[in-house]
Amino acid sequence: MSRMLQLNAPWHRALFAPLGLLLALLLISACGAGSAATQEKQAIALADLPTGLGRGYPTAMVDSAPAPGGLLKQGETAPDFAMVLDDGRYLRLSDLQGKPVVLNFWATWCGPCRLEMPELVKAAAANQDLVVLAADVQEARSPVEDFAAEFRMNLPVVLDKDGKVRSLYRVPGLPTTYFIDKAGKIASAVVGPLTPQVLADRLAEIQS
Repeated sequence: MSRMLQLNAPWHRALFAPLGLLLALLLISACGAGSAATQEKQAIALADLPTGLGRGYPTAMVDSAPAPGGLLKQGETAPDFAMVLDDGRYLRLSDLQGKPVVLNFWATWCGPCRLEMPELVKAAAANQDLVVLAADVQEARSPVEDFAAEFRMNLPVVLDKDGKVRSLYRVPGLPTTYFIDKAGKIASAVVGPLTPQVLADRLAEIQS
């Protein structure tokens, strides 16, 4: 009984109260730092998105289910998806609004894809404001790495591992390319390999 009275004595409360306050402040500080670290980890700029030249390959992640129908039509909002790095950081397609975007669906086994890829690589290099996203459909990383090295793909290569982005964009076959304007709207779509002239014409539409 005397011990309980001693623990509840005013001088004990005076001693332990500051210690409790200090521990609470430390916990709040730690939680705040953890939250800031999480936010920092998730934030990514376009410049941080790896290219296909040995810097990594983000994986495409889809939040919504595809709607039925054919190719997306001019004026429709480009369906959003995330490009997620191995460390969990990501960039969404919608984050690219303000820039013209070319979204190309391809695969290493696709002959026409091999024909058009040099033109896309040249377009990306020649237009600093242009974002060319090369979405490989349902392939392992190894052949994609070899393909990217062969064609010197100094542009973001996105792995659509489960084909969900292809479904979201209702891609009927490979290659298929969507041209997205600065407002994030579909400007046009081309099924089949891009010729230099067709590519130039479509780029003019979204860069104006």
